[in-house]
Amino acid sequence: MDNRSVYLSRLPHGEPFRFVSELHTIESGVAATGQWRVTSEEDFLRGHFPGRPIVPGVLITEALAQLSGIVGLSQKPGDDAQGVLVHTDIRFRSMVEPPATITLRSRQVRLLGTIGQFEVRAEVEGRLVAEGSLAVARPRVNEG
Repeated sequence: MDNRSVYLSRLPHGEPFRFVSELHTIESGVAATGQWRVTSEEDFLRGHFPGRPIVPGVLITEALAQLSGIVGLSQKPGDDAQGVLVHTDIRFRSMVEPPATITLRSRQVRLLGTIGQFEVRAEVEGRLVAEGSLAVARPRVNEG
């Protein structure tokens, strides 16, 4: 298993809720790029919208959050910490019609204690479909 597969395997999300299909680059604590391949066979597309499906923006946001979690929370090889999405400010520029390969990009711009802030963007065939910022927090462990 190459290093990128190790990072993907550490995501706490399993099928069918893992939206990072492939990790292309990773610089822990700094940035990553990846892809989400939407085949058009996903169950959620049956109702969003019948006859003319589009990938829900909230799921594009979740894919960006999952990639950001890999960037910010996988800094040490043995670290199995999980993060939770605590804030989003995403602007959608274009709809994504399946099938599509969504290129995901995340860059950590700030770390405040247990919260990482990320600049993110999603593209399809070079066309910007979403961009903005989000924050992922590492839950505090109750001691005592």
